[in-house]
Amino acid sequence: MNVKPITVAISALLCGYSNVSFATSSTQMEAVQQLEQMKAKVLQRVVETKTLIEDPTNIEIRDGKRFLKYNGYLYSITPNNLPSFMPFVDGFDYADRSAEAMFDFIQAPWKLVNQMDGVYIYNDQFGYNYMEHMDKDKQCNVQYLVGDKDLVSTATKDCLPYNAALIDAHGFIDDQPIVNHLNGDLAAQIRFIQNQTAEPAGNAEKDQQRIVSQREALLVLTPMVNHEPKSIELKIYKDGVLLESRQMTNPLQILESDRAKQDDRKDVVYSKRSFTTVLPWNWVEQGLSLQFETYNGLRGELAADDIDFAAPAHLDLPMIRIGMLTEPPAAKPLELKTAHYGSELFQRFPLASMTFSHYLPIKLDKIVMSNGDIKTEYSDYASPGVHSGDMREDITKSLIQLGIANANYGVASSGASQWQADNYPAIVMGHSIGRYKNDKGEVGNYTHGLSGGNGMVLLSNTTGNEVTHEIGHALSMGHYPGGYANATHGATTGWGYDAYRGYMADNLNWWSNVDGEYAYGDIMVTPYKTYYGYGTDPMGGGGFDSSTSSYPLFTGYSSKRIQHYLESKDYLDATSASGYSHWNAVTQQFEAVATTTKLKPVQQGVDVMTVVGFYDPQQTNTSYIYPALYGSSGNVYDLPRPVAGQCWATVTYGDNTQQIIGLEGARKNGGLSNKLHFNLARDRNPQTVTVECPQISLETIVRDELLAHYDQDSFYDWDDNNRRGNIGDVFEYYRNGRVELFALKTTTYWYFPGSGSSNHQWEFIGYLDQIIADKQPTVDFDALGRVTVDSRTFVANTEYPAKALTIGKGQGYDLAIESQPLFTEQSDLENLDFETMNQFDLWVADRYGKGELNNGVTHKRKRAGAVYVHINTELNTRDYFLMKTITAGEFPTDHHSNNDWKYLGSAESYVNFDFNPLKLNRQNLSNIERVKNYFEQSALFTWDQRTTTTWDSSNSAVFINPTAEGVNEYFIQRTPAQGGEFPTNKASNRDWIYLADDNSLNQLILEMSTNQAVFEQLVLDWYKQDSFGNWGENGKRGNVGDIYDYHFHDGKTHYYRLKTTSYGYFPWPSESPDPSNGHWQYISHY
Repeated sequence: MNVKPITVAISALLCGYSNVSFATSSTQMEAVQQLEQMKAKVLQRVVETKTLIEDPTNIEIRDGKRFLKYNGYLYSITPNNLPSFMPFVDGFDYADRSAEAMFDFIQAPWKLVNQMDGVYIYNDQFGYNYMEHMDKDKQCNVQYLVGDKDLVSTATKDCLPYNAALIDAHGFIDDQPIVNHLNGDLAAQIRFIQNQTAEPAGNAEKDQQRIVSQREALLVLTPMVNHEPKSIELKIYKDGVLLESRQMTNPLQILESDRAKQDDRKDVVYSKRSFTTVLPWNWVEQGLSLQFETYNGLRGELAADDIDFAAPAHLDLPMIRIGMLTEPPAAKPLELKTAHYGSELFQRFPLASMTFSHYLPIKLDKIVMSNGDIKTEYSDYASPGVHSGDMREDITKSLIQLGIANANYGVASSGASQWQADNYPAIVMGHSIGRYKNDKGEVGNYTHGLSGGNGMVLLSNTTGNEVTHEIGHALSMGHYPGGYANATHGATTGWGYDAYRGYMADNLNWWSNVDGEYAYGDIMVTPYKTYYGYGTDPMGGGGFDSSTSSYPLFTGYSSKRIQHYLESKDYLDATSASGYSHWNAVTQQFEAVATTTKLKPVQQGVDVMTVVGFYDPQQTNTSYIYPALYGSSGNVYDLPRPVAGQCWATVTYGDNTQQIIGLEGARKNGGLSNKLHFNLARDRNPQTVTVECPQISLETIVRDELLAHYDQDSFYDWDDNNRRGNIGDVFEYYRNGRVELFALKTTTYWYFPGSGSSNHQWEFIGYLDQIIADKQPTVDFDALGRVTVDSRTFVANTEYPAKALTIGKGQGYDLAIESQPLFTEQSDLENLDFETMNQFDLWVADRYGKGELNNGVTHKRKRAGAVYVHINTELNTRDYFLMKTITAGEFPTDHHSNNDWKYLGSAESYVNFDFNPLKLNRQNLSNIERVKNYFEQSALFTWDQRTTTTWDSSNSAVFINPTAEGVNEYFIQRTPAQGGEFPTNKASNRDWIYLADDNSLNQLILEMSTNQAVFEQLVLDWYKQDSFGNWGENGKRGNVGDIYDYHFHDGKTHYYRLKTTSYGYFPWPSESPDPSNGHWQYISHY
């Protein structure tokens, strides 16, 4: 079979990690040798310090405890006369620095991590960052632990490079039974993995969700056992028309899992037998069919009729921050980086798309409650907290969150209860703080959160399981759905595909270190291969780990039920006459809703002013229209005008036109005011709103007529008169948001019967709201009179919230990348100084890649957001990019972004290739040694060695070029293993960066040694400063990166670089190689 080159290229681009070498034994051996060498150095230093401890002149006593004085630091001495690195001397920063000073021979790529009673030392090339993964059992390191019987030891398990380690990984599904889904002589199991795992059909019986229509999917083909095809060609059809032929990615290149914790357990990938490919969102829908063919001609087909698609559900998520008698809470991660965290959150729900929209934060200096109470300083509430508070319930949730929801649904008013129309899937996300006085008399601010359901979530944060858990509630899920057995992940609960990051979301919890069965609630869980504990559903604890997501993975059981809930809803559809469509599971398509009482929006997704407030038709409680809320994406309706007996709102716009909106004319909840909530198009410039009610309430008229009809003076409540009364007494009962009226038939009574029913004690009279509605046609509107209950003039506001953002259907992921700042937008970068490319690479990796920098050769992570370094041979620059899509092509060479890559900047703008006078050794030694020391390189490379350098071990290597005149020239190699002839004009070219020659170096050393004034001017020129900073000026505040001089009593001038904007004393200069502290980086002296 001939495979077209383009399809092979696409397949390669879709792989989860680079091709790896199988020469793992030699790599492991090399790592072990380096660990043993480092172990010997550490042990030698420990022996040296034990000798120093025996000398009393090296000891300082503090509070009766002995400390070793060494390299300018104090070290707590253990009973065994060993130094430790405790924070009790001067904090954790001091402890970390003291550890580095003790083992000052540790240089990159080696790193040291202080662990209070010792240190862990690891190599970046074959170890892992201990602090990032919080892993207390490193498997590839040197350990000095004062409490360990071995004192200095090595751990040498799993010292392979990360990708090589995956060769030995477990395949999660590879031991599970395989079900054939294909017709033909090729037998294989097919799975579509999106936020969760689905099979082509029959998912309901397996407690799995169905395939989400119009959502990108990872297609996984698993051959039957004992059948290992060399390759799989896939033909993709839509309605019988061929869309594309492609080679599926081979099993060894399956996407990595999102494991976060690293330890001695083998990696786990989804499968080591399965072929994969990514189907774009617009192909995943009814009418899709697939044909597969192996290298040797076996064929299998998955027909369109054999694929069951679910609704392409959409979810709206408006967000607002509210401060009640105090400032609103600070912006949360999801608001600050909506595209990024929104993309992460989208990976967890069975949706085709979700839209995040923002409201401007609101500070409320006056609070009027639904009962008319007014609060201006604080609210008296016995035990306010994250779960409790009267303003939490009445204002944040009922008035504002559900007010936004109902305004978007086109419902202009409702009762005081927490009710919402639920016209289509939407969840209003709120963050609020209220000022309260508790029952101890203490006044303070309390953050509310940890609440979800009824079309809203109230959150204290926007990352972690609080978010998925509370949204789960809002999507109908309770706690521990299906019991503990269905709230834990397991062998068949499914994995997810993280389309944003280009990873698989495994269902393991790597933080769970188990050995055999373990307890979860009232069940015992069998772990994966004995030692791998499972994650738990967000509704059942949300235990998870992930290197790529802030949110846990739902089980298939929960995802199926969330999907079923979403499919039960109507959806906004501007093309439908009614304004709504509903999913037809049989035809697998949306169909227009023929008739509905819901209003159709006249505008969707526009900037809105949302008006909320309380009004009392009875004119007893205080009515209050709250300050306007400003949203970035709301629906606007042609709201009905009032009818007789109703209240109404009159809105005046900037062009003096008016809109009159009908509001409920009777209280919906007992003695509480009603709520008003409606959206106004912001571009119409609303000016004022006035709420008026009939002077004579229609409810009052109806109540008076009822009392007259039953010859009664008043209405009774059930618990009046100790359950005794007179025949004919009329009672009112508030149930399900309505007032039910009953007439008593006996002198004693028990509970009311069911809604709308009578029994031997009670005669059901009717629903008060229905009786009022029946009365309306007979009443003259004007005869009832009118009274203004409140009005508000809107304050001019030119501020707009951030634009709404939709994730899904090809949108959103690229915006997450675009939102990352350029180098020129990194405020701290202009104050940093870099002498070498490697220093700058480390900064880029830390700032953009969580410590990882890809180079396209040895490291080529295929995920959106991966950071890459690229040698630009056209402009002779070292460029840095963020990958926008896993199918990204060539890097742009014009220092601009394109559709595949976001250009961040170039190293040449920040790396100073002139030698730093403070770092260049000016002692009497050869220039070769001087250059080696400056670049921390054990030896300089020669031109003949140019092809031996590598990205991992000799990136930006320094070369020496002995000339015929006997003068050495020094160059940096731009690209490892590449390079033509050295330039001969003492300049740089596309392959080499010219540094200096012996003559220029000798001249520089001579100038540096002439006198201190010349030396210091060279320093100021290098750091681009006019003068040195003076300690104490500007109130001991300065710019990060500034160089200060310190004339010490040893007769030397010491130079420090400021690390913080405010500072304390210089650390005491000493013979220590690095007397730095948290404020100051010690550099050198003269």
